[in-house]
Amino acid sequence: MRDSLTVEIVRVRQENPEVTTLYFVRPIDFMAGQYITVFIDGSQVREGKAYSISSRPSEELMSITVKNVGGEFSSYLCSRRVGDTLQISRAYGDFNPQTEQPLVGIAAGCGLSPIWSILADAQQSTFLYLSQKSPEYMVFTEELAASNITVKKFSTRQQVKEKDGWRNGRFEAANIVSEVPDDAHFLVCGSLPFVRDVWQKLTAAGVDESHISTETFFEQ
Repeated sequence: MRDSLTVEIVRVRQENPEVTTLYFVRPIDFMAGQYITVFIDGSQVREGKAYSISSRPSEELMSITVKNVGGEFSSYLCSRRVGDTLQISRAYGDFNPQTEQPLVGIAAGCGLSPIWSILADAQQSTFLYLSQKSPEYMVFTEELAASNITVKKFSTRQQVKEKDGWRNGRFEAANIVSEVPDDAHFLVCGSLPFVRDVWQKLTAAGVDESHISTETFFEQ
C-alpha cells in the first residue's frame, strides 16, 4: 500500500475524553517535529492523513496523538486497540529550525505534539505556552511535569485557579515576546485560524518572520 509500513500498536493511552495517543515500536528514524501519513484500507482518501509524531527521537516507542473530531480518520484511530496494526509512511517535514537559539513553543490542544517532540530533548532554553479547553483536557501531563522545559505556562477560557502555570484567558503574543529572550525562535502549531492569528501578532510585536516556524493541523 503506497510504499507504506505496517506497525503494531503496543500501547494506547487516553489523554482526555477527546484525545488518544497510540504507541508502536519505532520502525523508522525521524527528526523531532516531523510527521507521518496514516492510510486506511478502503478509504476514499487514498493519500491518507498526516499526523505529527508526538514521541521524541530518543524514545524506543513512536507515537501519534489524535483528537477525535468525528471524521473518518480520527474516529478510526481513536477506536484502535493494542494488537491492531496501522499502515504508515516514512517521516516527513521540516518543522524544526535546527538552531541553538532559545525555543518558544506556542500551541493549542494537540498542536503540542510536534512542539513537545522538539522541546523535550532541546539543549537550549525552552519556553512553552499552551492553550487548552480546561485543565481536565490537558495532554502529556506526566511528561510535561517531568520535563526540563525552562518555562511552562497554560491558558484556558474557563475560570480556574491561577496556579501550577495555569491562567485564565488567552495568551497575548506581545506579552510572550516580552517574556522570552530577544533572539528566540518561535514554534507555532494548531488549527489554521490559531496559527494565522499567532503569526500575525508575533510579527506585529516585532518578531522577524525568519524566527517563526509554523505547522497547521486540519481536522478529519
